[in-house]
Amino acid sequence: MRKQNVVLIPLLAISVILTLGYKGFGWENTLRGSEVASILNQFNIYHSPEENQTWRVFQDYLAFAKVHNLVGVKSLSHQISLTCSDPSRETECFALMDSVYAFASGYKLSDFKHILSDERQIVMYTDEPVVVILYFVKDSNGTLKVLGMRFCFEDERTINTCVETDPNKRDLDGNGWWDKVESLFY
Repeated sequence: MRKQNVVLIPLLAISVILTLGYKGFGWENTLRGSEVASILNQFNIYHSPEENQTWRVFQDYLAFAKVHNLVGVKSLSHQISLTCSDPSRETECFALMDSVYAFASGYKLSDFKHILSDERQIVMYTDEPVVVILYFVKDSNGTLKVLGMRFCFEDERTINTCVETDPNKRDLDGNGWWDKVESLFY
């Protein structure tokens, strides 16, 4: 019985902490708001609901691409390439899926330190020197769809040029679609 207690007591304590969280122990008075977010971000476990939802869509998209599930990829995509739209080009389509998976599967949500969004689009991107940019759109029901992924190189002369962060310059034609997002439509 003593050996079982050595294992059961720590497991019970961990279970209580996981169930109640830090608030159940009054720790919220020690760790507040942005301090908690900052600490959790260091461990890559805190992200906004929008980031988590967007990342989940992207991960599902990659999972479908990995196993060549074209129906799944289509369900999460805003648009499908001409190659994958043509059933006679299945081998080429699968090669494209393999490429997308190979390029994107190594990234983690924590790599995407920046997110821009509005009611129509979401752009997530990494820091320089090689900036990875993920583009998403929201359909009329607010459902997220993968639009594309781009890579951009920044150096000390071109820093902060890959993604337009000025809200006044994102949509120069005023149609509600940011210009870089709109450039990916075909």
